[in-house]
This record gives sequence, structure tokens and C-alpha cells, in this order.
Amino acid sequence: MPDFLFSEIPQQNLRSGTDIVQTSGRDALGAVPWRYVCDALATAALMTAHPRFVAKSSNNRYWRAVPENGQIPVEVGGAKGDGTTDDGPAIRAAHAYVAAIAAKGVGFLSARYRCEHIQPGEAPVWGSPPIQIVTPDGACQDHDGATFVRQAAGRGIFYHPQNQTPIIELALGADVVAGSREVTLASGGGTQLAPGDTVMWQLGELPYDTPETLNWALATVLAVNGNVVTLDKPMPESLALSSVTGSCKRLRKLRPLRDWSLSNLTLEGPAEEGIALYSAERVRISNVGGRNLGAGTVTAQYCDGLTIEDCWQEGSMLTQASYGAAFAFAETRNTLVLRPRARGTMALIAAEAGAHVTVIGGLFENTVVNAQGQSPGNQVVVVNALGRSSLTLHDLTITGFGGYRLMEVSNSAAGYDGLAQFSGTLRLNHPTAPFSIPLNAITGLLDMTIGGVHEVYNFERLRHWRKRFVLRDGEYRVVYGPAGLLARVRAYTSPGVTLGPSGQLPNFYLGRQGNNGNNLAAGGPFNLQAGKDVSIKTFAGDVGGAQWTLRNQPLQILCATAANGGLNTANEFVEFEAWFAEQSELDVTLSEDSVRSAGVETDPLEAVFPAYDLPAIAAGATASIVLPIPDMVPGDFIDSVRFIGGFAGLELRGAEPQTGSIKLLIANPSAAAIDRAPTELGISFHHEVAGK
Repeated sequence: MPDFLFSEIPQQNLRSGTDIVQTSGRDALGAVPWRYVCDALATAALMTAHPRFVAKSSNNRYWRAVPENGQIPVEVGGAKGDGTTDDGPAIRAAHAYVAAIAAKGVGFLSARYRCEHIQPGEAPVWGSPPIQIVTPDGACQDHDGATFVRQAAGRGIFYHPQNQTPIIELALGADVVAGSREVTLASGGGTQLAPGDTVMWQLGELPYDTPETLNWALATVLAVNGNVVTLDKPMPESLALSSVTGSCKRLRKLRPLRDWSLSNLTLEGPAEEGIALYSAERVRISNVGGRNLGAGTVTAQYCDGLTIEDCWQEGSMLTQASYGAAFAFAETRNTLVLRPRARGTMALIAAEAGAHVTVIGGLFENTVVNAQGQSPGNQVVVVNALGRSSLTLHDLTITGFGGYRLMEVSNSAAGYDGLAQFSGTLRLNHPTAPFSIPLNAITGLLDMTIGGVHEVYNFERLRHWRKRFVLRDGEYRVVYGPAGLLARVRAYTSPGVTLGPSGQLPNFYLGRQGNNGNNLAAGGPFNLQAGKDVSIKTFAGDVGGAQWTLRNQPLQILCATAANGGLNTANEFVEFEAWFAEQSELDVTLSEDSVRSAGVETDPLEAVFPAYDLPAIAAGATASIVLPIPDMVPGDFIDSVRFIGGFAGLELRGAEPQTGSIKLLIANPSAAAIDRAPTELGISFHHEVAGK
């Protein structure tokens, strides 16, 4: 083994016949011995670009570091790996050298590296300075389980095409037609493009956090004819340029990151994102973790084909405000997140601006606290799906503090709610209940242990219950339904009903026995609407007619109408349907009986006469009474005839359904005449159901 160092190669006379040497180590740049070769790649230009890896001997021969198993360790470039020295320059130099000689990648021989962000002037930077700027050419970056620590804030590993070549903005000159692969640029735009170029189209802006847009994609230019550009994909929807006031009616010529992977790395803050990508295709990130990062371990925008597996984040409000989600996405498609884990953060997943994300096997530990050691409570939102984003989550587990919100789908921009759906098994384990759980977003099992009480609800086999309220003036009716979690709710209000405080139906409360809940007639996009079939959001928690502590109490509906609304002669109604998730370990027979007794097997109708004055009936006589019921037809089944306070000595001897009315036969078997004071009379009935 030679007894000289890499820094001493310029003093060595390495004559012809010796084509490879191994140094005994390095002085100020490190202490790792390595092999250097004199070949056609070892040139003056390579030494000028990569002086940490190329040297010239005294007899004017160039020597370059040669890879072993396709890798160059960062220590060869001078990294100390002592957790104290800033190894960022050495690591970046190693990546640049490996790319120059087309080697497989860099290696990491130590466990801990201090990596501060890029200094001004070292490289062009878009946004906050990162540790490393990724090049657009595909590569495999395996960090061998190393940890990057830092003292100064900034970003971690970062890609933005603006750091490679300037992004060229190409405004459109004509409207876009759905299905077409041709777009027309503004005058002179075609001169900026050639076949083979990559462009991103951005067409139409969201009303929140512009210039984000739902209609985007990366495409390849196939042909350019003047200002008409042919792309390799069709436009998914039409766009009128006059409908957009901002910048998102354009093509953007840029270089996306493609076929890149990163693995086996831990990033420690203070920092913003761990890995931040803008414009990428076919990217895999695996076994990467973040500690005390502000905005997340991975954030991505305008990415298609992103896979994140076995990645995690740990944070604590006591040491670093982990204000964002562990994994955040905007305008991403075909995004798969496998087994993500997060603890001490404000969210697990955040998706916005039309992001499409699938999450499988996630774990969120709600352990974040403020400076006083208190949980932020309902400020914690485990899953965010905003701005028409779509999230599918399968087999999610949440532990730690209760009091959080499981999901948020609105950013207050009307008509731009997102969608999140939970399948498989949703497991919750907390000392206290969550603030809210969107029950209508669950399709599998809800397996929860709250304060040591274990309950399992099956959302794959829901129980149906239906009730129709035939509206009459001056009603105040309370109706009870089954117990269990209210998983789905829909309601249809006939077109002629006016709703709200001054309407015919000012009050339609959905709650539980012992709690009135919320007034669905008060207005809002998910409340009753005349002439519309409305799906009503249902939550387990403090809102939505399913108060958490009352989840096993019977459903309660309070229906109250105006005194003089003209409903007695109208055929107006509210039809309410609900689907309940019941505890899977309960006795099936008892559960079935409770549902059947609430009327699940019928189409229940009810006519109420709030102040009916029954005529006086003489001793031993009978009275035939005909009451108008527009919904009734011959052949209907009469379920009950109720008279507030009972019949008080009278007997009901017949109830005959007729077309638009019912005929009651009431007898007085007593020895004295009976004249009842006016009170409420109710007729419950259902239509005949034809069977096979």
C-alpha cells in the first residue's frame, strides 16, 4: 500500500505502467483510503469540475476515484461523519461526481452526518435553501441507514425544475377542446418548443391558494406546426380562456424528475420539509424518516406515480412546531403511501388541489403537545382532503390522545370539498373519545377502545330504518328510531315545503333520546332542501345527531311545523332514511328485534290531526268518522290510531282505509254520554308491499 495521501498525489511521479493506485488515506478531507485510476475519463476538465475526486500527479497524469460495487463513499469526498463537521458540501460533491462518471450511486460509511443547507452562491435555489438539490436524471440514492442532522433551518432534499433550466411559460392562444391532443399557443409560442420536449399543462385555477389547478399533466411534445402543438395525451376537459383570470391557461416547458429513488435515511430538523418534490414522475421513497420537521417528511406537488413506503415522522411541539402533516400532497396522481407512521405531528396526511392518494396500513400516534404540555385537541386533524382531493385509506390505526378530528374535507371554498374514505379496519385506542369521526366515510370495521371500553362496529352490514312525516299544521312530534352509530342518512322533502324559522317547517331536529341534536331545517348544504334528496353528513362526536356518549341511545327526531302554514290541505312530507352500524358482538336476535320494532320492514306513514274535536257520543251509541288523508288508498295497513290521553271510556271498533281518507268506527259502551275535549289524533299506516 502506498504511503502517500490523496492530497499528496500532485507530488508523486506516477510513471507509465502504473494505472491504478491506492492511497493510505486523506488528510484534511477525511481518513478513508481509496483507489484511483488513470484512464480516458480522468481528464483536466473532470479535475476542474470535481477536485475532491480527481488529482494530477507531478508527471501530468490524471487520477480519478474509481467506484467499488458502483459506489463512491461520501467519505472519499471529505465527509467526516462525526455529526459535528458540516458534511453537506462533501455529500453534494459525491453525488455530482457519481453523476459525471455514470456510477451507480454514493455510499455512506458512517451513521451520522451534519448537513447544513446550501450556502448562497453554491447553486441556484428555488425557495428556502435545501441540503441537496436533486438532478433530473434518474438515480438510486441509498443512504445505508444514515442520519442527516442540522443546526440551521431550511429544506432537506429538494427538486424543482427551475434549479435545472429556466421554466418557459407558454400562454395559450385558443380555447382547449376535451379529447384533443392539439393546443394552440399565443403568437410566437411555437418557436419555444420542439418534438421531445416535456411540458406541463395548467388549465383553470382553484378558488383557493392559486395558482393551483385540478387540470394538469406532464406531456411530451410530438409535433409543432406554427403555434399548434401536438401532445402525446388528450386534454381531459375543455377550457374557455375567458373563464380564467389568472395564469393557469398555459403550457410550461420544464424538466421533471424521473425514475428516481431514495431510501434508508433519517432527516433531523430544525427544517421545513424533509423531501420536497415539484414536478416528478415514477418516484419511490422508502424507509425515510423525519424528526422535528415543520412541514413533513415528504411534500410533493405536480407528481405522477409517487410511491412512499415505510416512511415516518416524529415531532413534538415542545422542541419543534411540527405545524404540518407528516405527508403532504398537492396536484399529485397515482400516489401510493404504504405503512406511513407519524407521532407528535398535527396530521398524518394532507391532500389538496385535486391530489389523488391511496394510503394502506397507516399509524398515527396523537402525542403532540403545546409548550404547556397540553394536547392541541381538535386542532389535530389526522386526515385532510381539501380542494377536491381524493383520499382512500385502508387499515388505519390511531392511538394517543383523544379529542382530535379524524378528517377535514373543506377549506371553506364552496363546491370544492374533498373526499376521504376509510376501508378495511379503522382502529382507535384513546383514553377519551375523539372530537368527531365522519361515520359516512367508513365502509369497513370501526374497532375502538375508548377509556378501556372495547367496541367493534361493522359498517359492511348496515341496518336500514325509514320514517315518513306527513306534515300538518301545528305539529310537535317526537319519533324514536333504533340505537347504534348513525352511519348514513338521507332525507327527501317534498317540493312545496318552505323551510326555516319563518317557513312551514321551522324545526326538524335529529338527535338522540335525551338530546335534541341539530336542526336540519335551519339551512345549509347538508340539511333539508325542498324537492331534493339530500345526503346528510353524520359524525360520531359532538355534532351531527350522534352525540358520542349517547351512541347507544335510540335515535330521536323532533318534527315541529308552523301553526298556520296551510299544510292540512297539502300533500307535503319529509321522508327520512337512516342506516345504522351496530356492535358486531351483540346478540343478533336482540339487534334484529330492535330494528324490526322500529319499522324497518314497512313503509311507515303518519297523518296527524293536532287539535281534533271528537264529536259527542251518546251512551251505548257508535259514531262513524271520516278523516281526510291524501296518501291513503284502500288496502293500506293501519298500524295504530292514537288519541292523546287515550279514548277515556270509548272503544275503537273499526279503521277502514279509503281513497284519500280513513273511516273510524268509535263506540261508547258506557251508560253516559262522552264528549272529549279537542286533542291530537294520529293515524300511522303503511302501504301494501307486493311480493314475488
